[in-house]
Amino acid sequence: MEIANQFKGLPMETLIGGPLKAACDANVLMAQATSSFINDVGFLPEQKGADGKMVPGAPRMVDFTYEKPGTDQDGKPAIELVKVKVPILAIVPIPNLQVNTVNVTFDMEVKSSSSSRSQTDASASLTASAKFGFGPVSGSVSISGSVSTSKENTRSSDQSAKYHVDVNAQNFGMPEGLARVLDMMNQAAAPRQIEQYKAKDGEIERDKDGKIIGKPTLVDSTSKPIEDDATSSSTTTK
Repeated sequence: MEIANQFKGLPMETLIGGPLKAACDANVLMAQATSSFINDVGFLPEQKGADGKMVPGAPRMVDFTYEKPGTDQDGKPAIELVKVKVPILAIVPIPNLQVNTVNVTFDMEVKSSSSSRSQTDASASLTASAKFGFGPVSGSVSISGSVSTSKENTRSSDQSAKYHVDVNAQNFGMPEGLARVLDMMNQAAAPRQIEQYKAKDGEIERDKDGKIIGKPTLVDSTSKPIEDDATSSSTTTK
């Protein structure tokens, strides 16, 4: 058989297209994993609204509280207790894996070798003798010989194939649309409430159980006291 005929009938569309289709299916699964992560981790479960219809859940928020030094309205040292709410999607990495490279390598090697040795086994022998001469001069001649032949045939062949698929996946980062949504959500990460306390040795005074002693003064981001509605109304009346 000719070597070229060894390659006939190979399912090349399967050998090449199979890994590519598997890569596409893998991308679909990873996109679904990203969507599930955003829905399950970033948002609360759906709830029924007043009309009985299901409404999307609110974003999951993380509460942060930290202290920073400041001054009160009289210029005296104070400690401000800042409370912040941050969307959880803004502080955790969002998985977004995609297959970006698929290398398919198919090597088929056909080795065909044959050797032939012809030798026919046969044998024949011949022996002959003759006398010559006359009188005191005489002699004899003898002839002998043999012929042998043999025949031998030897053939050998070898076939081998290698199939290698190399797949590389990469995290493509945050999609542009999701990044814009998170930017809008991050704008809500401003301080929700700032409580100002009188400082004692540079710290907020607490009791033995760790509870804060004293009544706080609500201030804005510039450390200016925030007047409640009752105070504003009484001031206006006066």
